[in-house]
Amino acid sequence: MKKNKKFIFIVWGLFISVSVIGLLILLLLFLQPKQSQQSFNQPVEAKPIQSFSQQEQETYNAILNKIDKEVDKLTLKYPHKIYYQDDGKKITNIHEFNQNTGIMNKSTHFYEDGKTIKEINEYNDSKLLKSTYYNPDGTIKKVKTY
Repeated sequence: MKKNKKFIFIVWGLFISVSVIGLLILLLLFLQPKQSQQSFNQPVEAKPIQSFSQQEQETYNAILNKIDKEVDKLTLKYPHKIYYQDDGKKITNIHEFNQNTGIMNKSTHFYEDGKTIKEINEYNDSKLLKSTYYNPDGTIKKVKTY
């Protein structure tokens, strides 16, 4: 009699376990994203397969290029001077300097919007060589060579 009770208890435990596992499997099947028939009919875009080392090398090169640009900006002997309007956001002009002499070799002036170039002056040893004037739409208005 006791063996029968143990046997029934084991059978019921297995039945409940199998039922719970079955319900979990059904739940997982319903939670998976469904694929439409259209996705099977669309052509698969061929992407070049890159090895892990190629992807790693590209990432490494991109990081090095970014670092080089940042270091160049930080190590300039005579960095560009940027002048802003009273609001502190819009640029009025930018002065660029010769890194050997510290003399200004280019100045860029902007319209009131702070984005569109109004005029670019190029210098050689503090002497004005060329002035390029621009329209508000960005096209060249006039070029003066001195």
